[in-house]
Amino acid sequence: MLFFNSRFRKNLTSRRLFVLLGFFVAFSGMIPVDANTSLMDEKRRVARVQATYLTHLIKFTNWEQPDLPGKSESAKIIMLGEDKNGFVESFRFLASQSNMKIDGRDLEIIHLKQKLNSEAKLKLSQKPQVIFFLAESNFIVSDIKKLSPKSLMIGNGRDFVVEFDGDISFTNSKNRIRLIINKKTFSRNSPKLSSSISTLRNVVEIVR
Repeated sequence: MLFFNSRFRKNLTSRRLFVLLGFFVAFSGMIPVDANTSLMDEKRRVARVQATYLTHLIKFTNWEQPDLPGKSESAKIIMLGEDKNGFVESFRFLASQSNMKIDGRDLEIIHLKQKLNSEAKLKLSQKPQVIFFLAESNFIVSDIKKLSPKSLMIGNGRDFVVEFDGDISFTNSKNRIRLIINKKTFSRNSPKLSSSISTLRNVVEIVR
């Protein structure tokens, strides 16, 4: 029975990886742009693609049990900063449609728009599994890491990883979205990103 369960989990992981590979190959990091669309429409399109990427990244991240809430509690994803492009809405929709979970736990998606006030500090001290810095975020990465050192930190722009030691960031250049990934996310115990992601060279750049 244990052998069967082990093979089942391996097959399930393989199928999920196949789906992920297919997704990234299909997109190839490219975002179609219509010359007649407005800049705001383009930004919202980028936000939808990023939200889709984020759902896949979370599915291929593993947390050790001490870094997760109790079995009956919800895992937490916190979005920081103003959202002018519909990223939070897109991510909430995708998470709901796919019945997304973290290690079998339901998700609580929290959006904190303002600076590091008492409410934000309280939420961040509750050990969220993922913290996403929106493009318009004014939160300071080092301050957030002190409050929640075991969260997967994701943001925007190359400097988020290279200069501020974040885990993953989105970059968008010439209608191409790429992922900048800190190499430590593949080697640490928790949260640990699947090494399979590193093979997606047309979309991923590993740094530090």
